[in-house]
Amino acid sequence: MHVGVVTTSYPRFAGDSAGSFVHGLNRYLHRCGHEVVVACAGDGTGRFSEELDGVTVHRMPSSLFFHGGAPDALANGLSLTPVPTLWEAGRFSGELLRTVAKKLSRCDAIVSHWLVPCGIVATLLQGFRPHVAIAHSSDVHLLRRLRAHGIVRWISRRTRLVYSGEHLQIDDAPGVVVPMGIETAEFVSTEFDRREARRQLGFSRPTVLFLGRLVPVKGVEVLLSAITQISVRQPIELIVAGEGPARASLAAAAAQQGLACRFIGEVSGLAKRQLLWAADALALPSLLLADGRTEGSPVVVWEALAAGCPVVASRVGGVPMQLDGAGLLVPAADARALATALERVLFDPTCAAELREKGQKRAQAADWLHIAPRVLGERFATITSRRTSLRQ
Repeated sequence: MHVGVVTTSYPRFAGDSAGSFVHGLNRYLHRCGHEVVVACAGDGTGRFSEELDGVTVHRMPSSLFFHGGAPDALANGLSLTPVPTLWEAGRFSGELLRTVAKKLSRCDAIVSHWLVPCGIVATLLQGFRPHVAIAHSSDVHLLRRLRAHGIVRWISRRTRLVYSGEHLQIDDAPGVVVPMGIETAEFVSTEFDRREARRQLGFSRPTVLFLGRLVPVKGVEVLLSAITQISVRQPIELIVAGEGPARASLAAAAAQQGLACRFIGEVSGLAKRQLLWAADALALPSLLLADGRTEGSPVVVWEALAAGCPVVASRVGGVPMQLDGAGLLVPAADARALATALERVLFDPTCAAELREKGQKRAQAADWLHIAPRVLGERFATITSRRTSLRQ
């Protein structure tokens, strides 16, 4: 069976975090014996094709989908978005339409990630083929800002619509709610793994990790404030792993506050896993922005739980559904509450051990072996019936 995948972000190299969950689902399909072909954005100026873990990838040039991403470039809606950004969004959408029509014409089924532009393009070209359209958060937010709910309803009438979180659901646009998954086994650690990772990374103090894009919705400035409050009482360290347009201002703020804070840039693969094994807590201080945008169901939550790294997160988006009692939730934008929760994890061994055990159990439900059949649905029955071929 040939499966065509239409997406914007997609890993640029093995272990790349950009679109990693898209690749995770594709790897599942490939292990089930299906041929997977992807049409996606590239991170450069030229068109090219390559193979990644047995998946054929056709890339189109665009400046929108990496290094901060299109959600922030288009966050203010069409009326406030610079003309060059709108032009690039339109140009890429047209290029995507042409590429899908040409490269994915032989596919028996289609999976699209992000309703804009990919879900729209795939719906226009799906014909009589089964199509799973997945909404991830920023796409639904943009459509809400534009009052374009009708697009979601149009897609839902023609496809299997999957929302990655309950908060994304649009009235009269029925769909199932399923968060994206991970390869759980890649992150599972032992006590030896955690000790060795701390030794190799030189962690000697209680250490908090932030891992994600450095953009406003992630709320890193709230985390800096929380770390400042804790540091008055206890020596701790903050590791900020990620890139984005806010890096310079955040680094300046951390230096001004005199924090023991390291900005280490984007990490992937083993480097990411070692950070999760070594850290004493993962902080996800995400915000609910004034325009209504917030988190979807970030896979870093699953990754941390699987790695045995306790999670302290804002109560926003799909995060409460993901944690389901396996982490600590605090109100968004509340630095004091965040500091208090982090102190519990960092300085109460019983609390940390309990969260580590609960988290690793919870993460088993996030494996693609369980998530993928829920995403794909009955029309992909030939895929789900071959699950026994996985990990052989």
